[in-house]
Amino acid sequence: MPLVFKFLLYLISIPIFGLGTKFLMLPSSVEQLTIGSHSTLEGVAPINPALFSAQNKQSNILINRGVWIGDVNIMNIAFNQTLGEKVFHFGVNYSGLTGFEYREEKPTDLPLSYFSSYGISVKSGLSLSANKNQFGLSLSYIKIATEVEETNGFGLNFGYVFNFSSDFKIGVSLENIGKMNELISEEVKLPQRRLSTLSKKVALNNSFSTIYGSIDWGKGKAKNKYFIGNSFNWKNSNLFSGLALYDSNTEASVGFSIKVSTVKVGYGIRFGSQKLGNPYLISLDILLP
Repeated sequence: MPLVFKFLLYLISIPIFGLGTKFLMLPSSVEQLTIGSHSTLEGVAPINPALFSAQNKQSNILINRGVWIGDVNIMNIAFNQTLGEKVFHFGVNYSGLTGFEYREEKPTDLPLSYFSSYGISVKSGLSLSANKNQFGLSLSYIKIATEVEETNGFGLNFGYVFNFSSDFKIGVSLENIGKMNELISEEVKLPQRRLSTLSKKVALNNSFSTIYGSIDWGKGKAKNKYFIGNSFNWKNSNLFSGLALYDSNTEASVGFSIKVSTVKVGYGIRFGSQKLGNPYLISLDILLP
């Protein structure tokens, strides 16, 4: 490979690997995209491993597909299985950029080849309940790669929820405690997230609304992030909304989901003050027999 292209690929790899670690912070459901990052938000692939859930003590499979800022493709597949009072979780998260071209020094109509850059995590975990307490633990294998370099590592995730009542909860979670192998070009660190959440369910005649408030406690020089969200439920439909505040930036999100029989379809979109694009997700949640 000509030296000039090695250098160009190296320059490309720096922002891609920066994205690669941050892909662990991307939402893995329509609810997370719209309502926000909350450690009391249940689901097939929640942020808090204490809240792995399966409807009616059956099995659930969740598939998400969407686009993040910078036309980054994101996809998530998750599966939950009830085991008595425990719930087993297995999931795969992917984010990537495609369409990079490798060309010779002389001009040509077609490139010699194409390549992509991506990040992938494979997660397995378990949650359990004891009286008003819920506990969870998960382990992730993480890999990020470009044409030039690749690295991998492992991360641990912990979670806890206390239920004051069926309508009022407090939750905490700690994510990505681990280490990545070093690259030739730079050291790769796992982005940690430390969340504290309060949530309250409010009954409204034939519907109910759940309000969430969270703080993502910044580490080192990183500033705290604040999330406020709401999930409004009426029969088999849900409306989602959320607001995120951090580093003088503001993000607003909206979305919905509709359940028909054993299948739930959802859509969510986020709008930011930085005007770098509008990330969106489409989800399919299937209750297995």
